[in-house]
Amino acid sequence: MVGATLLVSPGSNEGKTEQRFSGQPVPLIGVDDAKAEPQTPGSTPELASLNAEAKPLLSNILPVTDPEASTKPEPAEPPEPQIEWQTFTIKAGDTLSRLFKRAGLNNDTMYRVLNGSGNTDELTRLRQGREIEFGFDQDGEFAGLMIHNSRTTKLKALRDDDGFHTIEEMREPEIELAFAGGEIQTSFALAANRAGLSGNVRNKLSRIFGWEIDFSRDLRKGDQFGVLYEKQYLDGEMIGYGRILAASFINKGEEYSAALFTDSEGQSDYYAPDGSSLRKAFLRAPVNYGRISSHFDMNRKHPILNRVRPHEGTDFAASSGTPVRASGDGRIIHLGRDGGYGKTIRIDHGNEVTTVYSHLRGYKRGMRSGKRVQQGDVIGYVGMSGLATGPHLHYEYRLSGRPRNPLHVDLPDADPIPADEMQAFRMQANPLLAQLSDHDESFQVAMAED
Repeated sequence: MVGATLLVSPGSNEGKTEQRFSGQPVPLIGVDDAKAEPQTPGSTPELASLNAEAKPLLSNILPVTDPEASTKPEPAEPPEPQIEWQTFTIKAGDTLSRLFKRAGLNNDTMYRVLNGSGNTDELTRLRQGREIEFGFDQDGEFAGLMIHNSRTTKLKALRDDDGFHTIEEMREPEIELAFAGGEIQTSFALAANRAGLSGNVRNKLSRIFGWEIDFSRDLRKGDQFGVLYEKQYLDGEMIGYGRILAASFINKGEEYSAALFTDSEGQSDYYAPDGSSLRKAFLRAPVNYGRISSHFDMNRKHPILNRVRPHEGTDFAASSGTPVRASGDGRIIHLGRDGGYGKTIRIDHGNEVTTVYSHLRGYKRGMRSGKRVQQGDVIGYVGMSGLATGPHLHYEYRLSGRPRNPLHVDLPDADPIPADEMQAFRMQANPLLAQLSDHDESFQVAMAED
């Protein structure tokens, strides 16, 4: 059963409401606290309707028990041997050898573990501040170790009849759906914060609608947003945020909607209700930048050479080391120094489109000529190699070999939902968009009554 909580920030329309779907009865709060009374799920037509609408969404995320499943008991497994664990915190400069010694074990034991089967290479990738446990059986013999890499993953190297076997063990967090909505009064960041959205969810929301809305220049007082998203819980404690499932944004009176769709090949993206893609095939700016230090100008005077030299791209000023991303899907055709361009990457995207990324400080590990990349993949880092007066990315967009202004060239749309996937898209998207619409309407009513 699914309950809903409506949270309204007093005294402001910014970040107005968050609703969370859980498995417990939840009272309605905010619009008229004095009159609101706790409701038992299913006790009213409204809640019964909400439960019916949310059930398909949760069933796609949480396991569902089949009442027809066989109740035949499984054979009992032999009890696991009792192991006593000693816990240590990984400190700066620690090595696996040093940690084994701290636990009273020698390097021969460590080598037996490292020469065992499984993901043994991961054992040496230690992270400061994480915990490592060494286990000993009832006879005091070393039985294995565990490295806690996160709240949901740990690396286990356990002894068996053939030696030691290393595996990565993951715990799946419980997923709950939540809704948050807000109205911008001063800034999107403040409105999102007051709505209870983390910076991570806020950034995802801006990326979803970033093709249609310039979040640096286009936002206005009175713009509104709503987002249906996942919260992750472990042992009853919230540990993070998952995906945005559906979202809406009203900017300058125009409404945009998006729903997440995962196709038959497992690829996920956001689409408008009619199945059209919300993104373009290329990014306008493949880096998070502070300002444009030099525009596309075929008659620009070069600041170092002191003579007229065409500037065939756009310079995005950013801190040294800022990640540079591939602006579209394609294949790297050049990676290396290129005269005054310094360290450069060139990508062929097909259809006679190439992009250029220059003055890099370095390349992301694994990048090489011939490697295929996808839009948004980090390929390098901002620097000032070659003829550059400060750290920035020089970015070019070329069509049939001729430079085009990256900020103004007409970019092709990404592919829409294929015809043979439209039915699956509607089955996934329509319930999400209906939930979003219902809560958006509740948000509007709450704002009006406030």
